[in-house]
Formats: sequence, structure tokens, C-alpha cells
Amino acid sequence: DGFFELPSQPRKVGVLGAGYIAVELAGVLHGLGSDTSLIVRGDKALRSFDSMLSTALDSAMKKSGMKVISGATAARVEKESNGSLTVHLQNGEALSGFDCLIAATGRHPRTASLNLSSVGVELATAAGHIQVDKYQNTAATGVYALGDVCGQVELT
Repeated sequence: DGFFELPSQPRKVGVLGAGYIAVELAGVLHGLGSDTSLIVRGDKALRSFDSMLSTALDSAMKKSGMKVISGATAARVEKESNGSLTVHLQNGEALSGFDCLIAATGRHPRTASLNLSSVGVELATAAGHIQVDKYQNTAATGVYALGDVCGQVELT
């Protein structure tokens, strides 16, 4: 959420995530001249999208000079004595020298404290996604839900 609050353009940035928000932010920063690494857990970004699209995107990002680090799951981040950040991966490797790290790894609904059942809104999943029909109607008349909280087409 702090992307738009960055005080200056990072010289070297790591973007953790494989969804289109991660790809978009990495692309913007790379296009502006930041040394950008896109750090993805799977084999490529946008892996849940059409395979031809995600393969072409992966190739284009690499051809443009962006570093795409696949099969990389962050275990921890360490701030070095010089102020730079190092991402330690679960496989024991480390990626270092970042001025900034951006985590674009998705969101989970925070509906538990809303007491939605008291107004007749039903949950679709144990994670807290709200049940809606194709018009975003919930089970409660006049109550609608849209976006990530529905768990259908997540926007972040």
C-alpha cells in the first residue's frame, strides 16, 4: 500500500509477487530506470493466466533487462549496516543490495470482525470471502460485495 508514498525512485528495487499488480509495479519501476528484480515463487509471473501470454511476458521482461527470479520464496528480509535490504530465500540463496522491497503478494479478506451474519450476509469460504451472485448481490437484500473480498476475480 505504500508504493505511492515512496519519497524517491529507488535505485534498486525488488518486487515480490507474480500477479498483475506485481508485474505492473515492476514494469513501471524498470521503465523509469530502476534496477528491478521481480521475485516469483513459481516458474513465471501471471502463471494463472493464459500460458501463451505469461510465457511471452516472461520473455519480454527478461529481454528488456528486468531480472525475473523464479522459484524464489522469501524466508526473511534483513537490513544491512549500509541500509540496504537483503532477501533471504527458503533455498538458502540471498538477493542483496535493494533500496526498496515491494510485496505485491495478494490479500486476504478481513471480514471476521464485521459480524456479517447478523445482517444475513453469508460467507463463501472459511477464509472470509463473501458469497455473491453474478450481480454482486449478497444473501442480504440491498447489500452488495465487489472485488477481492468475493474471492472470484481478485484485483490485487
